[in-house]
Amino acid sequence: MKPSYVVLLIAITLAWGLHFTVVKATVDAIPPLFYVCLRMGTVALLLTPFRRWHKGRMQTILIAGACFGGLNYAFMFYGLKLTTASISAVVIESYVPIATVFSILFLGERVGWRRITGMAVALAGVALIATGSSEETGSRNLPLGALCILLAATSEAAGAIFVKKIEGVKPLELLSWFGVVGFFVTGILSLIFETGQRAAFVPEVNWGVVGALAYSVFVASIFAHASYYFLIQRAPVSQVASSGLMASVFAVGFGVLLLGETLTVRFLFGGAMTLAGVAFILMRQERTKRADLPPAVSSEVSP
Repeated sequence: MKPSYVVLLIAITLAWGLHFTVVKATVDAIPPLFYVCLRMGTVALLLTPFRRWHKGRMQTILIAGACFGGLNYAFMFYGLKLTTASISAVVIESYVPIATVFSILFLGERVGWRRITGMAVALAGVALIATGSSEETGSRNLPLGALCILLAATSEAAGAIFVKKIEGVKPLELLSWFGVVGFFVTGILSLIFETGQRAAFVPEVNWGVVGALAYSVFVASIFAHASYYFLIQRAPVSQVASSGLMASVFAVGFGVLLLGETLTVRFLFGGAMTLAGVAFILMRQERTKRADLPPAVSSEVSP
């Protein structure tokens, strides 16, 4: 990878790593689904000039948008409310083994025993983290929070399968449609399951929400995602996809430094298992020249 691409990749991972802390601090103050609705609505509005109707491909685009712009963030942000930024950043890495399973089932990819071992180790690490103590980690409900993050990763992996089927649509066009779908999906869910949306705009909360929303929209969504798409088109997918590992490490560091989160022995051991398993999967894909793991369009490795 070119040095300039490496610098850009580090900037992306820093942006996504810090975003876990920003979101965690924000969803403790306002309803998480409502926050996602505001974020995706703002993204959709700003990217209106890039939005085009693609006849014959809209069904796939809209389904992908429901997975990438709606359900994944709904699960992830609610999971962040229930547990810590550090735990969420590691558990979301389950995207890689889940996406690998989906690529086997739906894309016909063949996987050897080494990658299967990596998948098992990664998911075992997630299970170890999820069965820890809520009180010890500072979580409100660690098992439920980890389950929500796991469901977010599953939604992203499913969305990636549909994105792989979309041809001739530019990244910002996709992001624009994802914003539209995400706005409606999370808006409806917020109306059904949440209360207190108006309270997010009282003076003492307002500026914090505005600042977090600006970071989510301009830094985490538009800058980081557009740059990620740029790299996906110019560098091996396996190298770019590994950025999730760096983002998770940065997220854990920011969580400890800025939010005072606790790193338990159980979390460190489970996190090491998860990241090692994910790294092994990605290395095997590169080594076998089968780097076709569906890339996390959102971030999938990112909130």
